[in-house]
Amino acid sequence: MNKAVLLLVALALLAFAPDNGEACIHPPKGFKGMVDSAAQRGLVFFDNGREELVLQPGFTVNTSELDADEFTEDGMLKSFKAFAWIVPLPSLPDSYAEVEPALFADLAEFTSIAPRIPSPEKDADDGPPIVFEDDEEDVVFFEPLEVGSYAIQPIKANGEQGGVELSAWLKSNGFGDVDERVLRFYLQGGYYWLAIKLSAEAGLPADGSVKPLQISFKTPRPVYPFKIHDKRGEFDIELWLVTREAVDLTKSRQFGIETAEQISDSDQQQNRETSYVKLPESARAIADGSPDLKALRTGKVFVYRFFGRDIDADEGLDLGLLQDELHFEFEKDVAPKPKQEVKPTPPDEEKPKEGDGEKKEGDGK
Repeated sequence: MNKAVLLLVALALLAFAPDNGEACIHPPKGFKGMVDSAAQRGLVFFDNGREELVLQPGFTVNTSELDADEFTEDGMLKSFKAFAWIVPLPSLPDSYAEVEPALFADLAEFTSIAPRIPSPEKDADDGPPIVFEDDEEDVVFFEPLEVGSYAIQPIKANGEQGGVELSAWLKSNGFGDVDERVLRFYLQGGYYWLAIKLSAEAGLPADGSVKPLQISFKTPRPVYPFKIHDKRGEFDIELWLVTREAVDLTKSRQFGIETAEQISDSDQQQNRETSYVKLPESARAIADGSPDLKALRTGKVFVYRFFGRDIDADEGLDLGLLQDELHFEFEKDVAPKPKQEVKPTPPDEEKPKEGDGEKKEGDGK
């Protein structure tokens, strides 16, 4: 590993390194408030091997022990100016963008949940990252990026020694410890790591209403970073998926997420099948710039709104039992057609009795 590169990256990120601890969202050193995990929100656009993933960090701050002078006039926390979190992905992203917070509110309205039988009283550009080291190194650091208020360091770790070095680097740079089983899971899958820090000089909001981050990468199937939250405490999730193909909902349910119809057969999601042009403008802005999603933008799309409750709680889904990262499969992939058409075997024809149908010599009839 190139120690000079490692040192430069470390110095750049240590400017607002938070306390060490478990690898989740961390506040800066000296912050008196308690930062708790909150409901996560995510959006996935997928088609043609391309995913546009939008993540909004889920956190809230318990402000009960904070003094009034800790807040700015517009409600920002003066001493909570940065936090860090980790996002593992199956391939190296090639572009990032900061997204307006209105995105998820627009999606929630567009995919509102309504009773199946309405009540009578109601109406119904960055370029590809530059590699500093070759792929044979235990840990590869790619060019760090600044995306709005986000500082992103993409990393690739290879093999057992790479995992050791990655874990040490994350801990020393304020990202906390990664559970050994979680680390091994992602290393065996060949995942990349995004070490992300968000900073705001004026302070961050206590309710976690920060701008989401858009990440673009190639993947053979739509995915969402899920197992990274193992051993971090229970959380809820609300996730949207936009794709051209119908999703096999029996498979996605195994990850602890359900549609409104799966939760209650008396409810239904609005705009499950719609056209791309009818999506909220803030949502279309996510996919409009991707050449790989050209076909997605030209016709009908499926929009799925998933809910997950009490993930990794004592009575909820245990992330440690998952053998795979959260991903989606399509109905067309459930029962693939055989390469050759299988025709039914015709029934045996009745054999004629001896002498039947044969004209005997001398028989004039």
